[in-house]
Amino acid sequence: MSDRPFADLHWDGEALSPHEGPGRRFGVDPRCLRGDPVVGAWAHVCASPDPEARLPFDAPEVQQARRDALAWWFSLLGDALVCLSTLSLDASHYGGAITVARTPEHFALDPFARLFAGTAVATDLFSCVLPPAGPVMERYSGAPWPAGRF
Repeated sequence: MSDRPFADLHWDGEALSPHEGPGRRFGVDPRCLRGDPVVGAWAHVCASPDPEARLPFDAPEVQQARRDALAWWFSLLGDALVCLSTLSLDASHYGGAITVARTPEHFALDPFARLFAGTAVATDLFSCVLPPAGPVMERYSGAPWPAGRF
């Protein structure tokens, strides 16, 4: 178990990998890759493999997408939502977000797709993560939102 506030996730525009491999490396909430994976899930990856595509986490449009994601989650709660995480590039830069659900039916409403276009891919990589108990907006220890600790 690592003390890092993120796990590595690689995205090449078509496929995801938690290991070193092709594509751009992002930091993802480590809880998303810990535990028993949900077989047959779908990931909505709103990120670009272009190494220049980035925004500051504090940019108003990133803050608003995170606020909107809190409201959007309600349609996915129950068995539908597997996990959700922003994708960090470093302690202060946003590279995208990933939402994992049992079906892709709600992905057209993903607020993170306003920042980087979304791509739906079938995946068996991700574990269930309970949504935060409250409307946490702040990131901790440079971790991808909603992960982290003081």
